[in-house]
Amino acid sequence: MKTTFILKSTAIVFITMTSTASAENYNANHFFAERHSMVRGPYVDFAKRVAEETNGEVNFTVFSAGSLLPPAASLQGVRDGVAQVTYHAGTYTPSELPIANLVGDMAFYNTDPLVMAFASTEFGLTNPEQLAEWKANGVVYGGGYSTSEYFMQCNTSIQTIEDIKGKRLRMAGGAWSRFAEYVQAVPLSIPSSEMYTGLDAGSLDCAVAAADALDSFSLKDVVTHMNTLAIGNYYAGFEWGYNAAFWQSLSPENRRVLFNQMAYYLGQHRVEFDKDVEAAVQSAKEGGMIVVEADDTLKNALAAFVAADEAVLIANAKERGVTDPAAIIASFKALVDKWDVLLAKVDTKDVEALAALARSEIYDKIDEATYGLD
Repeated sequence: MKTTFILKSTAIVFITMTSTASAENYNANHFFAERHSMVRGPYVDFAKRVAEETNGEVNFTVFSAGSLLPPAASLQGVRDGVAQVTYHAGTYTPSELPIANLVGDMAFYNTDPLVMAFASTEFGLTNPEQLAEWKANGVVYGGGYSTSEYFMQCNTSIQTIEDIKGKRLRMAGGAWSRFAEYVQAVPLSIPSSEMYTGLDAGSLDCAVAAADALDSFSLKDVVTHMNTLAIGNYYAGFEWGYNAAFWQSLSPENRRVLFNQMAYYLGQHRVEFDKDVEAAVQSAKEGGMIVVEADDTLKNALAAFVAADEAVLIANAKERGVTDPAAIIASFKALVDKWDVLLAKVDTKDVEALAALARSEIYDKIDEATYGLD
């Protein structure tokens, strides 16, 4: 009830504001802080470049850190026009986005975040079932993303299967929570903004997240040990999802500008994200954090979980109304394998090379005159 009321109130304010504001001023929403790599490039710099390339016809005002929409409301907010473009973490809306969550839960199939960012983007822009799901939710999908690998960042040392039993782990839901249960840990699905408090107060033993959180969420102040077992990476939902009416109001030329800029920042954010991880880990180590490796019992447990979990993915998707989840999984795996090969041929730290590949293999194949208009 509270969330609905707040969202409607925000929408009323937004409608009132836009009645007197220029039609070329639009809202861009992200719930991470502005300094985060998924905001400062793909939203703050993106907005500046879009304004320049459209000669001022498309101007985004960027709202970060949940200042416009809380995380769970971003999908509804972009559908209703509170924001014209938003980031959305798919696990907040499993019932509305069962296909997006199905592929998002395949985070253990390939833990290379660059591969998953590009594969999920191509899937979101081209798969017919996924496109129908976006449309049913009033969203025009623009492009995806991926965090860096998730690691256990803890206030205790975890190296073995025995160490992890009974530990309270902040998880991103879905497959991550199932993995925690598989190794007899306790999964807690809490927002990233609450990781610090949980570790500091002792209600969490570990935050399982990308290691840039050591800096961006100040976890280095409360984390004593980090285990480098790669527990997937997060890419569910979308980095850019557009309000349908807004998208349809744009000229084809301006839609192409958005395509080109999303192609650039798809690669740029991955390069910057990994730089942030490297810097955050180094700073935390200098502050006394100990980096530990998982032993074979923990590595083998993760491998056994991954092998068994695909059947759970399929069953969950069917319960949410997905007709043929096995076919969708096969389609997504094919794209992941494709991008694993393509990205091995380029310098993965060269943003321009990554952007060129994103354009030639994905965005240049999308027709700006028709995409998102039906």
